[in-house]
Amino acid sequence: MHLSAFMPSRVDIFCKIVDNFGDIGVSWRLAQQLASEYGVTIQLWVDDVALAKQFAVVGHPRITLQHWHATAAFTQAADVVIETFGCELPAAYQQAMLRQRSIWLNVDYLSAEPWVESFHAQPSPQANGLVRYFFYPGFTPATGGLLREASLPALQADAQWQAVGLTAAPDLLTLSLFCYAHAPLAALVESLQHSLNPVRLLVPETIAPMLADTLGVSKLQVGERIARQNCTYYILPFLSQPDYDRLLTLCDFNFVRGEDSWIRALWAGKPMIWQPYQQSEDTHLRKLEAFMDHYLPLSTGTTAEHSLRNAMLAWAQGTWQTEHWQALLQAWPQISHHATAFKTRQSQQADLVTNLVIFIEKCLAHRV
Repeated sequence: MHLSAFMPSRVDIFCKIVDNFGDIGVSWRLAQQLASEYGVTIQLWVDDVALAKQFAVVGHPRITLQHWHATAAFTQAADVVIETFGCELPAAYQQAMLRQRSIWLNVDYLSAEPWVESFHAQPSPQANGLVRYFFYPGFTPATGGLLREASLPALQADAQWQAVGLTAAPDLLTLSLFCYAHAPLAALVESLQHSLNPVRLLVPETIAPMLADTLGVSKLQVGERIARQNCTYYILPFLSQPDYDRLLTLCDFNFVRGEDSWIRALWAGKPMIWQPYQQSEDTHLRKLEAFMDHYLPLSTGTTAEHSLRNAMLAWAQGTWQTEHWQALLQAWPQISHHATAFKTRQSQQADLVTNLVIFIEKCLAHRV
């Protein structure tokens, strides 16, 4: 545990759960790392406590879940308040922050776009007298970095299939699938069923209804297995965050989405495809291109680079074809090496919470 002369004993974190998983997934990891590695007591304010408890599982002795609702009473603000993803702090709490002279940070969405470096850690004075600092995760030293707890390497090194309720399948390529509803799932199913290498696809229960529609079955239950040609589908239960990290490490290939699973797939060091959240005017494709510019330079001009870039764009645009999967298979040794190399290179940078604590310490040390 790291101790600091300036970090306060309590930090409040606010999170609105707008897409069921991403917001609370990131917020819970952030809270856990602050509590476990820096000994900070956390009040995590969420608008859906029941869903938050699915991520908390057994909880944490230094983290308390608080219900954030329209009539919630806010008596005293913390010295440091973290707003996640621009969720807008309650007016009553902001008044308490004024009395407490709180430091206010908005930990925003992860992006690889170049503008992030210019906006990271910049102050935004508010009309009520508070100053709101924007803290941007990112892939370069000029950003806030990526969430990466100190315990992650040990968890990955000890990962076993039994921990996630499965057995090893050395004769199959094992893939995990976490995607949005607009993913070209039918095309993926077609390509995997005609895969040159036999595969098994691990699908969480939240995606099972989509897969059932694609396969033409009425329903798929947790624990069910269904084989079609060269692909076998397994339906997984909801996994805790540590078990999901283990799963990504054990799989040969991971389809991920949004933010939390995206970061975790990168740390798994396995070949992956990221699906950004779909936005108007193809904004999500610009975000994808920016990420690929960071992710792919280690293999620029190679077959692996072309295969990955084409596959990621096709997955995001809904134009996936069997040829994309076949191209990935043909470049498998190269894309596997690339994933490991990217993880190693990115791990050399400071993680998000380390950078966040350093920034908070500076703000508190200079507070007047």
